[in-house]
Amino acid sequence: MYKNILFLTTALLVIGCTPKQEGCNVRDKSDFEQLFTRDEIYHNSLVNTQKAQLMASFETKALLTATYLNPVFEKRKCKKRFKNEMSDAEYFFVGVYITNSEKHEFNKKGYALTLDGLPPIEVKELDKDDPLRYEMPMVDNWSHYYKVKFKKTMKNEFTLIFENDRFGRDVLHYSKGEKALFLSLKD
Repeated sequence: MYKNILFLTTALLVIGCTPKQEGCNVRDKSDFEQLFTRDEIYHNSLVNTQKAQLMASFETKALLTATYLNPVFEKRKCKKRFKNEMSDAEYFFVGVYITNSEKHEFNKKGYALTLDGLPPIEVKELDKDDPLRYEMPMVDNWSHYYKVKFKKTMKNEFTLIFENDRFGRDVLHYSKGEKALFLSLKD
């Protein structure tokens, strides 16, 4: 009896910890190995993520998190899973939370998002179960998320500006170089 239980437990452990193969070698490590290895996609996303906050009377009126997607997608080698190489424009994953608002639309009610003063070419609201939401850092249940496309810029450093006609503006500095995190603030 004990031998059967021990055998069954061992078999379940071996099956549960074997490497799983998904398309494009996304998960080529076992679940146990994944606990101790760094997730490169998440790390690259985190390095290229910044937060903007609009405040009035010491109260946050709007919160925006923006991840610059171009460097994240450049490092992916799987053409089958990630078809859009994002070389035609500048792409951002944007999360917006606006207090006392049900829709959290950053391009309405006096809010604007610009890249070096230029408005976005395309704004696509993402569904709750969009795969991009699962890979990005700083995702919560209260914000609405968008994939925002801006005109391609030739500059290596640029600014993403989140502003409101009543609450002011916050400027996020991004770079196409390796060290997008810890940029010096020039404002």
